[in-house]
Amino acid sequence: MAERPSSIDKLPQEVRDEIASLRGAGHTIDEILAALRELHSAEISRSALGRHIKTMEEVGRDMRQSREIAEMLVRQLGDEPESRVVQANIQLMHSFMMKLFIGDDEAINAIKKDPQSIMMMAKALDHLTRSSKTDADFVAKVEARVEARIRAETEARLKTVVKEKGMTAETATIIRNRVLGMKS
Repeated sequence: MAERPSSIDKLPQEVRDEIASLRGAGHTIDEILAALRELHSAEISRSALGRHIKTMEEVGRDMRQSREIAEMLVRQLGDEPESRVVQANIQLMHSFMMKLFIGDDEAINAIKKDPQSIMMMAKALDHLTRSSKTDADFVAKVEARVEARIRAETEARLKTVVKEKGMTAETATIIRNRVLGMKS
């Protein structure tokens, strides 16, 4: 069963944004509470605000940890920056799924709080997998275009040198095949 929304979650988005902004600026719970009572007529309990801020800080910590893991994975995977990010995201999703399969209490409790998250994770993994394929196709197309451009430029320079130096077609073919590794 999903948790019911807290009294803070029921507040308008601009009030919740104000709470986040004040906390981000380093204000204490009491200072935030005083500012909210001054600016908004909503009655907010200190304990509800404290729980909300604690949750915000936990989410922030989890996001920072995920970002650090993703950055570490990005440094270890692939040569292309886009490819590395996609691969890092897939690895993170696989890691979370593995935690579920091995019975990690924290991951299981997260799923118990929101059972639909399993479906959302499956969809996210599907989208990440498709993104990986699309990314790989994109990288392959870019590499093919760059390779074709380099080959055309090299061929043009070779023709210029052959003409300037008066080389034979046979010499040009040897240079093209053996030195440049191009097929005639």
